[in-house]
Amino acid sequence: MKDTEQQLKELLEHITPTPPDFDGNSDLIEDLALESIQVMEFVMEAEDHFDIAIAQDKLADVRTLSQLAAVIEDLRGTA
Repeated sequence: MKDTEQQLKELLEHITPTPPDFDGNSDLIEDLALESIQVMEFVMEAEDHFDIAIAQDKLADVRTLSQLAAVIEDLRGTA
């Protein structure tokens, strides 16, 4: 199975094209200029894909793909 971060990157590419240098440490809002609605759409796709529910308070400090992957792995018990 692909790692969580790679799966998230593939989901993100359905919402917006990612530049070649986009990686897990890139900021979703600053580096991709995502609007808040796009971020929420991305999170909802991730929740569906991984069959989880992410509480809003867990997302408060999430700015990068790596941070979101860590939240998902924690919820899935794979961290």
